[in-house]
Amino acid sequence: MSLSDDQHEPSQGDRAAPANVGASPYDLLLGAIDEVIAEWRSLLKQEPWASLPASRLVDSFPEILPKMLRLARASATHIDDGLRHVIADAHGHFRRADGVPLASVTEEWACLKRACRCVLEAHGANHGDADRAMERLDVLVDDAVGYTLRGYYRPELDSLRGRGLERREISDRRSGSTDRREREDD
Repeated sequence: MSLSDDQHEPSQGDRAAPANVGASPYDLLLGAIDEVIAEWRSLLKQEPWASLPASRLVDSFPEILPKMLRLARASATHIDDGLRHVIADAHGHFRRADGVPLASVTEEWACLKRACRCVLEAHGANHGDADRAMERLDVLVDDAVGYTLRGYYRPELDSLRGRGLERREISDRRSGSTDRREREDD
């Protein structure tokens, strides 16, 4: 399709609010994953490590973000097992391999939240609904930061295995039991 001289590609500023303004913030974000990632990339462009090839910079966010949004929509308070492995193995581990500074690993998640908020605002999402959605997403992002760091520090964590210094299993942490001996006796 070619554009005539008096037509132009609409820029983000030219776009009117989409017809799905009444959609839930989660549905809106799920339908705008590419916009969220583009906004996230623009927020990161000042970072020296943002010059990584696009495939390495974006890495697994197109897989992670929709799953996190679905978990937030379902009122989940923790990342599920499948997603935690993706975050640690396909994101955190490679951030270290790519030389991304540790502080930047957490900052990129903060930028992802800001990108989601910007996209919600650009699409005219209801502020109360958007605020609640962002609160739920914030809880999951905190969890995701932890799993990113687990991937980032995987070599060190692996070296601790078998020395009694392993991190408790997630189900153990959430059950409130802190003594492994109690759990083993059950």
